[in-house]
Amino acid sequence: MLEHWRTKNILAVASSRLARKFAAYTIGLSIIIAFTISLIWVYSSYYRILEDLNEELTQVEDSIKNSLVFQLWQMNLDGINIIIDDLLVDKDIVYVKLVDDKGNVLIEKGNIPPRHTLYRSIPLYYHPAKGKSIYLGKLIYVATTEAFFKNFKHYFLKTLISLLFFFLSVGIAIQLIYWHTTVKHLLAIKEYANKIRLGGYKEEIGELNLYRYRPTGSKDELEELVDSINEMYHEIVDKFATIEYQSLHDALTGLPNRRMINKLISYALADCQENSGYRALLSVDLDNFKLLNESLGHATGDEILREVANLLVDIGGKEFRPARVSGDQFLILQNDSVPDCSQARKIAESFSKQLLAAISQHIVIGGRDIKLTACIGVSLLGPDSKPDVVLKQVDIALHHAKSMGQGQMAFFDPAMQRMTDRRLQLGNLINRAIDRDLLYVDYQPKFCGPGRICSAEALARLRDGEGGIIPPSEFIPVLEQTGAIVEIGDHIIKMVFEFIGKHRSEFESSKLNSIAVNVSPVQFNSAGFADRMISLAKQYNVSPKFIIFEITEDIVVGNIENVVDVMQKLTASGFRFSIDDFGTGYSSLRYLKNLPLAELKIDHSLVKDVITDNRARAIVITIIDIAHNFHLDVVAEGVESKEQFEYLEQYGCDQYQGFFFSPPLSAKDFLAILQTNNSEHGV
Repeated sequence: MLEHWRTKNILAVASSRLARKFAAYTIGLSIIIAFTISLIWVYSSYYRILEDLNEELTQVEDSIKNSLVFQLWQMNLDGINIIIDDLLVDKDIVYVKLVDDKGNVLIEKGNIPPRHTLYRSIPLYYHPAKGKSIYLGKLIYVATTEAFFKNFKHYFLKTLISLLFFFLSVGIAIQLIYWHTTVKHLLAIKEYANKIRLGGYKEEIGELNLYRYRPTGSKDELEELVDSINEMYHEIVDKFATIEYQSLHDALTGLPNRRMINKLISYALADCQENSGYRALLSVDLDNFKLLNESLGHATGDEILREVANLLVDIGGKEFRPARVSGDQFLILQNDSVPDCSQARKIAESFSKQLLAAISQHIVIGGRDIKLTACIGVSLLGPDSKPDVVLKQVDIALHHAKSMGQGQMAFFDPAMQRMTDRRLQLGNLINRAIDRDLLYVDYQPKFCGPGRICSAEALARLRDGEGGIIPPSEFIPVLEQTGAIVEIGDHIIKMVFEFIGKHRSEFESSKLNSIAVNVSPVQFNSAGFADRMISLAKQYNVSPKFIIFEITEDIVVGNIENVVDVMQKLTASGFRFSIDDFGTGYSSLRYLKNLPLAELKIDHSLVKDVITDNRARAIVITIIDIAHNFHLDVVAEGVESKEQFEYLEQYGCDQYQGFFFSPPLSAKDFLAILQTNNSEHGV
């Protein structure tokens, strides 16, 4: 166990970059110190030994100098040789040469080594009397320091190794102390910080504790740092938890938001794939919430959303998970998968009906009793479903449900996808319709009786660019949904005004008293509509009295004051207005009182049943009477038979429009039939 602990610590030290860097500094410094001390020791030892050698040689010189001078004065060569031989006996002296006063070599013994030598020269003087010296020559000898260098080299290496070992040991000891007191705790702090940075705040990772010996009981700077990190950790955990919650939940309702529900959908699809199961995804959208929000105020609107969110949670229980993804739109995901697609469909249908019934109940907010309805689109998730496809499908289903009216539910069907693709295709075509000259206008005459044309309705038409014609029932809704209705609508009116201005003489010579042009609610409520119409009439020299704008009751929903202002501005210039599809709205009589109208058009659904349905007949008679009481002309649209015409004529209808009299005509054919009509009636 102890060996394992030692191995683990050694490996930890070796793997630490900070420890390795500190070790490199420590070892490098140890080598420099050891080498420096060794050099100093070598230098001092060298000169000390040289001094000892010189002192020893001086003693030798002093012992032989007088004897050698005497023998040389006597020229006793044998005695001189004996002295020189005694000199060479010294282990350090290897070469001796005796030179006379004239420089001649008298005796030379020994060999001079190539290195490690010390040269010395002794002058020899004889003193026969006091104060008198006679130069006899000199003694030259060489001492070797080779033995000294051998010993010195050995001791130098030994000393160097000893010093290196000593300082390395000290360095390692310092490194281990540094590791245990600082580095390993810094590494712990680093690991702790990484856990926080890499999402450790999501899990409990504990406190960061450092077990260190403190003799005084006080904290050092490192422990204070650890305390700060622990405090920072708790702050980070709290803040990150708050931030993550806010990033995944709606601030108003507390429900999961789009980001969260998208994750849940991905998990649900993975479960469906793994278990071959099915789930339902519902998209709930409140009806007319924008109107409620604007009329009751945003604070009340927020309260409505919170109430609906609570309702979704209560009804969904453990089976469904609701989320708020936009203003008044919610997504609801079935929590558990079921093995059969039809079973998932039944569960979703039952839950949707329960949900629609609950939402339609009155709720009281701020003392107001508010009636809500909603539409629901449903898409089924299966093993082969994809997240983006499922979300697209549920949006399509919701759009289809809203198109059916308020409080409706619809399951996604592939036919809906084809309809959506068709709308997208039409949208792209509409964007280029003006530039490619794909728009044109047909004219359907209005008759005051058989053969008597008194007005006409301008009808927009769209070519598909390949020789075909796109029905208005297809492209008009796309125009309204995309907002292109303003630009396209103005362009159609411009074409009509241009046509009228170009053929003004034909119209003046006929009994034609007006041309009606349809105006959508979006176009009518667009900024500057009245000014644009007045400007176009002047541009093409069209009398405003010749123009009737056909509007529907949808124009005035929620904004009647602005509508009245626009209508009064246009009627002051001479334009007239007609309510189209009259009898199908829920507040038509109020509009008759407030709006400056000149004409009512009875909806074709009433005209169709005027012969067979007593109630439809009663409504038509009532509309005609009311209109005449308000001094308004009445136009019956969709007259398809002689019997319908005769009934309407009997009730006092003023004008008739429908295939019994004439279908919509091209501009050329309309001018032709207008000319024929004039000839037949002597105009």
